[in-house]
Amino acid sequence: MQEKSVIPVIKYLSIFLILMLMIIEFISTTELIPGLVVVLILLYLIIDYLMRTFSEHNNFNILSDLNKKVIKLEEELESLHEVSKIITSTFEVKTIIEYIYNVLKRITGCEWCHAYFIDKKTKIPVINYEYGNKSFTNIGNLNYTKYVHTLTESNFSEDTRIEILSDKSLGKIVAISLNVSNDTTGVVFIANPMEGTFSAPNFNFLKSIACYAAISIRNAEMFNNIYSQKEEIEALYEQSAANNEELNSYIKELDETKEELNQKNEELTKLFDEIHLGYLQTVMSLSNSIEAKDPYTRGHCQRVMEISCELARALKLTDKEIEDLRYASILHDIGKIGISASILNKEGKLTDEEFDEIKKHPVIAYNILKDVEFLKSGLNGILQHHERYDGKGYPHGIKGKEICIFARIMCVADAFDAMTSDRPYRKGMSMENALKEIERCKGTQFDPEIADLLISMADGGINIS
Repeated sequence: MQEKSVIPVIKYLSIFLILMLMIIEFISTTELIPGLVVVLILLYLIIDYLMRTFSEHNNFNILSDLNKKVIKLEEELESLHEVSKIITSTFEVKTIIEYIYNVLKRITGCEWCHAYFIDKKTKIPVINYEYGNKSFTNIGNLNYTKYVHTLTESNFSEDTRIEILSDKSLGKIVAISLNVSNDTTGVVFIANPMEGTFSAPNFNFLKSIACYAAISIRNAEMFNNIYSQKEEIEALYEQSAANNEELNSYIKELDETKEELNQKNEELTKLFDEIHLGYLQTVMSLSNSIEAKDPYTRGHCQRVMEISCELARALKLTDKEIEDLRYASILHDIGKIGISASILNKEGKLTDEEFDEIKKHPVIAYNILKDVEFLKSGLNGILQHHERYDGKGYPHGIKGKEICIFARIMCVADAFDAMTSDRPYRKGMSMENALKEIERCKGTQFDPEIADLLISMADGGINIS
């Protein structure tokens, strides 16, 4: 460049010397006009040459400046191309930031670079990466955390911001925001860049670098999150597989236990049936003991039981309740064991004293059976089966719904069978007359609902005789 600037000076100096010699020659000659013409021609040629020379020199300078700019643009494009390759070739955030720092150092000549990222959930700035010859926590007088807080709180997210900050101890510090999809994700700080680095053209380049950096970091974060989720899912899958294996083992054990329980259940069912049969045999023995003492009531308890159970089914009582009622109804007269046989078998009308003795049989039955566990649910039915709906019954004179449902059912069934059965002192009624008597006495002696139910069952063809 220095050699090119010396050549025009030598040329101009030579022309000047020639011109001076020609002027001297012109002054010494006697022919004025031809000499003047020659001088003018020479002056014209010299001026034209000088103009051409200056024009070429200016064009050379312009071309030189343009060449520098082209070289600079090529470097920037090459840097952007390299950054784009890095973005597509790695998901390591550290690698991306380190490469961005090298690009910024090459382009701007900065001394250090620090990437300062923001936690998305808490919006708290977090120092992630440091490059250069200083520790980020011990540099300068600027409050970097406060700067990042201010940037995020101002909702600045539309475009990349490049701001030159002042720090007396470090000189010039530049803050470059990292933005993706209208969201500020962090800030890069660089210190002491070269003069002229942040001219208008360079601003656009640095913004492009910042955009590339922000996008690559966001992609890396997304990839790492997905990868972490993948690892968690795989771990959960392995755990689930282990749990399934353990569960299958438990299921196998449960199946074996279930089989054992089924066997035990069969044994218990068999035992229960045997116990149940024993109960029935006990009940039937007690019932037979009544009939042995009072032969005229033979079959009465069995029929009362059957009629009572039919009424209970019509009233939709549960199976357990029907079973309890079955025991209570077949044993409802067992208290007659404690009554004198002469009174029970008397063919004529009973005296008041004898009838008072008969009235005791519900209480006697209750006292006989009260300690038998499987009969406890039906004891009140046995005790109250001679109570009347209007309260004029015995032994306690209770009325209406105070009387238990078993007793109200047995009261109707007992009276119906008694009316239709032959006794030594009278002939049994026909079913039609017995039903009329039931109809007449409903609401006084009998529960109206149960009385109506017995009548409707008889009218519907159900055999209650």
